[in-house]
Amino acid sequence: MPIFSTTQCFTGYPLQAVRPALAAALADAITNRLFNGIVLRLECYLQVTQQTLDLDETSSDLGLNKLSGFIAALFSNRFHERRRPWHLAYLFRKGLYTAGASHTPLLEFPTTGNIDSWATDFVAKVREFDNADLDAERSAFWQGWVVKNADGKQHHLTLWPIHLRYGAEFTEELYQAARLSILGRRDTRVPILNQFARYLAAYPYAINFQNPKELGRLLTAFFEDYFRTAHAQGVGLLTACHRWQAFCILLEQHLLDQIWANPLPALPRPQTKKVRGANTNLRKTATGHEVKQALVTAVPLHVTDAEAKELLFRDIRRDVDLLMCWARAEIVGARERLKRRKNIAPNGIVSTAGVASQTTGLRYRLSRDNPDHLTHAAATFEARGFTHLRDGRPVHLIYPSPSNQTAWELGIPTHTLLLAHSTILVATHPIITTSFLENLNLFDKNGQQTGFVKTDAGWYLIGNKPRKGVSKAEQRVLLNAETMRVVRDLIDLTQPIREYLRGQGDDLWRRLFLATSSLGVMPTLWRPTQEAHREVGWLAERFHATVNINAIEAEDLARRFSLKRLRSSAGVLVYLETGSVEQMAKALGHEQWNPSLLDRYLPQPIQEFFVERWIRLFQAGIICEALKNSPYLLDASSFQSMVELDAFLEHHALKRIPAHLEDPDAPNHAIPHLTQLVFGIEVGILTLLVSLQNAVATATGEPCGRAVMWARVAERLVPHLEAQTEQPEFHAIVAEAKRHADAGKVEALIYG
Repeated sequence: MPIFSTTQCFTGYPLQAVRPALAAALADAITNRLFNGIVLRLECYLQVTQQTLDLDETSSDLGLNKLSGFIAALFSNRFHERRRPWHLAYLFRKGLYTAGASHTPLLEFPTTGNIDSWATDFVAKVREFDNADLDAERSAFWQGWVVKNADGKQHHLTLWPIHLRYGAEFTEELYQAARLSILGRRDTRVPILNQFARYLAAYPYAINFQNPKELGRLLTAFFEDYFRTAHAQGVGLLTACHRWQAFCILLEQHLLDQIWANPLPALPRPQTKKVRGANTNLRKTATGHEVKQALVTAVPLHVTDAEAKELLFRDIRRDVDLLMCWARAEIVGARERLKRRKNIAPNGIVSTAGVASQTTGLRYRLSRDNPDHLTHAAATFEARGFTHLRDGRPVHLIYPSPSNQTAWELGIPTHTLLLAHSTILVATHPIITTSFLENLNLFDKNGQQTGFVKTDAGWYLIGNKPRKGVSKAEQRVLLNAETMRVVRDLIDLTQPIREYLRGQGDDLWRRLFLATSSLGVMPTLWRPTQEAHREVGWLAERFHATVNINAIEAEDLARRFSLKRLRSSAGVLVYLETGSVEQMAKALGHEQWNPSLLDRYLPQPIQEFFVERWIRLFQAGIICEALKNSPYLLDASSFQSMVELDAFLEHHALKRIPAHLEDPDAPNHAIPHLTQLVFGIEVGILTLLVSLQNAVATATGEPCGRAVMWARVAERLVPHLEAQTEQPEFHAIVAEAKRHADAGKVEALIYG
């Protein structure tokens, strides 16, 4: 393992070997975001070689020797993982020059990762560091404290404050406890341990951890400080309690009554209550209205019946359809860019870094003023792939700038592009979660394709859902024709990344979802949980360009979009189409369904509307009465809008059964459970309903929610009446209504 592993473990570390004057000068000179990485590496180098360095030394021969030694260490795998060390060396030298170090021009270094091209004396300097006798204690310290979870994901602990005060042995005990705690879990967080490290280092008294009373006072004081700090930072009380509970588990399982004493008083353990689904995902809009934002569509907590109809029968579906439309356009575009790259590559010239003072035409080939610049870029990529990253070739010397735009034009999968592919998969198969996508392996360790497999039933995506437990972790998703094509596109797009990672010995090559943000950046796995919220601006532009919405609507949709919300919306649509919470739970992949499942997604007023005004119509049965009225109601009506038509149907067609009739024996104060509806069956009303049904079915635009709702009533009611054998008069009424139905007479009303 390299001596210097990460900067994240040393946030806020007080420099010692790098003297204040030099640190201040470098801070003023190096404005790049890599400043901390450079200075911490310099601090590490000086400590392990048992040296110090101040600003006035940098102009001396002794200082030059220290500086050149550090530059050489940057190119050593023993010192750190060597990724573009010439970039760090360049920024460091530039900072020294700005700070006034006169020996700066003498600091030479190679600008490539190809060791064979390095100067002999520089190679000797690197080998000198590789073979040097370094301070073992400081070398162990600078390796930091990195823990990995069950999936191999890393978390960085900031334990240097404890190390400075309590020493290496105590810090190692705490680190091992954290490592064992997270090793068997999928969570990557070690709850509030970094906060505890800072608090313990600043505690006014040195603690004897074998003394129960001293330890008890410390933990009680930290408990109070933690919750005050969390409140000041805006952390919710319930969230703070859950984090504290996880911290307590770490202490109790790995430290208390084992390496440390049992504290007196006992470790504080506040009670936490489970939050009901109805109280989750609540927020206020800019206008001050409360909404539930569990779906892509924001659902108000308080709505009228008319608003509920629009939400249930139009808005939720509309948002999902817009996202699907955008995703399909992006996928087609990516497929065409990949095909173009393959087609034009044979006509281009592979770019290689030129030789100084020789004219090769490379600069013009890379210029976007050259109409064939993309042809040459395609030829270069097909010939070299991502090998320039391994060889240390600067990307701007072989590809047109900006390199992220070139990557997009060449059909190379970017993190943003993969949002489109995952949108189709999640919206079509809501059983798919973001963690399923992130951890989905296309190949096993032996190179066999196991994640995308054909059976007699069709093509399956096969992955894992660990939270179901070991015995039920495997998840098989049967794909349809569209999603199967999406997966094939993903395999084609990611093939160059997969080949490069496999050649590097990186096990990530097995994953299905791989991406890179630019040709100059190392490819890696794709993390769907992080992408949508980081790319609001890009998504808004793409939504505006690919679907028929204006810029303001596009930005609003981009802010509301995430794969998690899209999955929830797809699940709710299953409920709206089937009227069954059980079917919704099945679509979402739940082992058991809970009647309160809907509380996570829809406020109670919306649920009440749906249940009382629609689902009971189809599930509880229909009582028919009042078989009269004229079939010419549609011709005689003068409805000016869907609002008027909706109000008429609400008043004349659909009524609840009076409570005293549904349950005559109930006491006056009781409210009997509603199980049936009275539907006024008249030729005129049925004529209206059938006309609405036909108009919605043949609509050229998007009908409003009210029209869709009544069309669905007709879809269920008419077949029910035609199926009645004991009351054949219903057949005649339906036949009369169908004869007089005319979609054209209500067509102008159905759009709202």
